[in-house]
Amino acid sequence: MMVALSVLVTDTSAQAQETDGASRRVVILNGTDPYLPAFLALDSALREAIRMESRVPVDFYAETLDMYRFPQKLFDHDVAALLRKKYHGLKIDVVVADATIALDFARRYRAEIWPDAVIVFNSMPTSSLRERSLDPHTIGVPVQLEFGPTLDLALQLRPATQKVAIVAGTADPDRKHLLLAQAALEQAAGRFDIQYLVGLTLAETVTAVQGLLADTVVLYTTMFRDGADAPQVPRDALKRIVAVSRVPVFGVFETYLGDGIVAGSITSYGTQGRRTGELVARVLNGEDPSAIGVQAPVAPHCIADWRQLRHWDIDERRLPADCEVRFKEVTLWDRYYRQVLAVLAVVLMQTVLIIVLMLNYRRLQRAQVALADEYGRRIQAESFATLLCARLARFSKERSLGAMATSISHEINQPLIAIKNYTQAAKQRLQSHFDHKPKVIELLGKIEAQAERAGAITQRIRSLVNASDVQLLPISPGLLIEEVIRVMESEIERRGCDIAYESAGDLPAVFADALQVQLVLVNLLQNAMQSVCSSDQYDKHIFIDLDPLNDQEAQISVADRGPGVPPNQAADLFEPFYSSTSGGMGMGLAISQAIIDAHGGRLWYEPNLTGGAIFRFTLRIADS
Repeated sequence: MMVALSVLVTDTSAQAQETDGASRRVVILNGTDPYLPAFLALDSALREAIRMESRVPVDFYAETLDMYRFPQKLFDHDVAALLRKKYHGLKIDVVVADATIALDFARRYRAEIWPDAVIVFNSMPTSSLRERSLDPHTIGVPVQLEFGPTLDLALQLRPATQKVAIVAGTADPDRKHLLLAQAALEQAAGRFDIQYLVGLTLAETVTAVQGLLADTVVLYTTMFRDGADAPQVPRDALKRIVAVSRVPVFGVFETYLGDGIVAGSITSYGTQGRRTGELVARVLNGEDPSAIGVQAPVAPHCIADWRQLRHWDIDERRLPADCEVRFKEVTLWDRYYRQVLAVLAVVLMQTVLIIVLMLNYRRLQRAQVALADEYGRRIQAESFATLLCARLARFSKERSLGAMATSISHEINQPLIAIKNYTQAAKQRLQSHFDHKPKVIELLGKIEAQAERAGAITQRIRSLVNASDVQLLPISPGLLIEEVIRVMESEIERRGCDIAYESAGDLPAVFADALQVQLVLVNLLQNAMQSVCSSDQYDKHIFIDLDPLNDQEAQISVADRGPGVPPNQAADLFEPFYSSTSGGMGMGLAISQAIIDAHGGRLWYEPNLTGGAIFRFTLRIADS
């Protein structure tokens, strides 16, 4: 027996894999002859789908029951005992049951042979599925055998049919297929006579088919055993029947194509195998089988054998529009139509070319004159384009110089204001406090520092306009903020404002060009002071916050409680030359954003929930 041979082949592999925790084990339980063409086609597609879809290694074990040709009752318990011994102590994850008899066997002995295994079935007719109550760990892809549509197709191809002969064997699956065919025939009762060639030996069946009249068609189901209880291979029996038949034979199984049937409404074994393999892979990948369930059956479709159509003189145009035609011979036209069309196309193109050349010959002289005129106009256009390019380049340089001048005049205004404030403070000290010489000297030192700062700003702004790289050094962000507050101290007092600075603690250094970042802070603070000092109705407190945004960035925020920014103007805040205040040049925020971008950070605006505006920007932490 095939099962006994399978023990010798797979037992060693089973023991070797028993300790491999990464692999999954799949038993393919075939209820039929393992060499049936149908099983070979299905099994190949099944294994390929599992290998393609499974995310884990898979070990395959093949077991053959062959209970279609041999009665199940003869050795059912013997096979179960053998498999129980064979798989003792070996965990099986999935049992694939090919055909109904394999599914019944797997369900009956799963607890004894393959405990906890998921059963995935295929090739079971939908009518048989309705007769069984499946547990959540039994899933699969049923098959829909369409004897009715196949019979309709036979009558469509042979409209003069008066009788249908049904050929079937005596095995259990033969009887079940016969019942399905009878149900289809009952729906077509009265359209033709029915003759059952059932319960005969294969030789008797061949003789009976040979004597059928010309107005008959044969509907062949399966013959696993004949009337003498002799085992048969359904496709081999079909070949013997077709060899003597004087009428066309139809069927519903794909492997009958090419061996005698004309056509049928047929389900692809390859599609069944792939669908089943995909379900197995889903289970092996960890998906809950109860959530997968029983799938919709694979949809059959019309398939015809072109050679049989020719043999029975059946017009191919009688087939449905979507019918698949196999084994079609390639005619001379089919083989060489590209070459023929190519030759015809060349001849046609040469003819058209000659005509075109003859017509164009008369226009050649006029075309030459036109080309000469066009050449002259082209020379003029190129000269004009060269002139425009020179003007555009000059305009671009003038625009860059204008942007540079505007930027310098805007940014140099900050240290000049500080110089003015320090000068006024020193003047007041000299006029009223002659004994405070150290304070005056301190103020003069600050004036000198701001003058140097103005020179540095000029140099840095020129570098900024020339798009040179910023000079990034590790700097304490808190010291930067404190220095800016000291620089603007006089202006803060003059405007009657108050700056509240809160730090999140001892923050690490950030990568920054100190001068450029201070320019950004000065600009944001001046904008905030202008906003809250425009009216006494606003709170004149300005808040500076320094916080770590994450492990890589620190965030500095300047917030006020002034009138804020109208929503319709927020999108234009960082555009060059945009200003919402009278006398503003509209370059401050645009330059500030360019500086922060060069530092690898971000500068943005958001409304203050308590009223006013908040401007935030980020700098990269040096330790990151």
